[in-house]
Amino acid sequence: MHSTYKIFIKGMVCERCIHSIRQVLRELNIPVTNISLGEITTVSALSAPDIAALSEKLAPLGFSLLEDKKTKLARDIKKIVEQVYSGSYDFPAKFKFSETLAKKLNKEFTTLSSIFSEVEGITLEKYIIEFRIEKIKEFLVYTDDSLTNIAYNLGFSSIGHLSRQFKANTGLPPSHFQKIRQNKQSLSGKGKPAN
Repeated sequence: MHSTYKIFIKGMVCERCIHSIRQVLRELNIPVTNISLGEITTVSALSAPDIAALSEKLAPLGFSLLEDKKTKLARDIKKIVEQVYSGSYDFPAKFKFSETLAKKLNKEFTTLSSIFSEVEGITLEKYIIEFRIEKIKEFLVYTDDSLTNIAYNLGFSSIGHLSRQFKANTGLPPSHFQKIRQNKQSLSGKGKPAN
C-alpha cells in the first residue's frame, strides 16, 4: 500500500474553493487522490519547489498552505543534513549526527528518524548516505581536493571508509570521478579551473 500525504489549506469554505484548487493542482501537474474542504491528499510528498509554486498560485485566490508538522520537520532535518555535510562543517571530536540532530530539533532521534522515513519514504540513514555520495562526486569532479580532504570535510572516519561507502553505493571507485575531472580539464585545454 502506498503512503498518501496530506496538505492543509486555509481559506477553503465551499465547493467553488475545491473546484479552484483542483484547477491549480492540474496546472501544476500535482497528482491528488482527494480534495475536501481544507485538505488535499496527494500521491507523494511535495518537493520544496512544488510547495512554493502551489503557495504562489493559491495566494491570489485567497488560500494559504498550512504545512503539516511532520512535513515541516522532515524539511528541517534535510536542512541540517545539508549544513552538516556541506563540506565546510566543523566536526567536533566524537561527532554523532543523531545527537546533533536531536539537540538542534529538541526531539528524540528515534522520533525524528521515524517521522523522516514516513514523510520521505526513505530512511534517514539512507538519505544521509546518498547526500554524502552526491557531495563526494561534486568534490571529485569540480574541485582538486584530495580524497583525504574530502573524507575529512564530509565527516568520514577515513579514506577507506569513504571509498567503501562510495563503491557500495555507486558501484564505482572514487578514482572514476577524478578521471571525469581530468578529462574535463584536458578537453578545456586548461590546468586547474578557478574556484
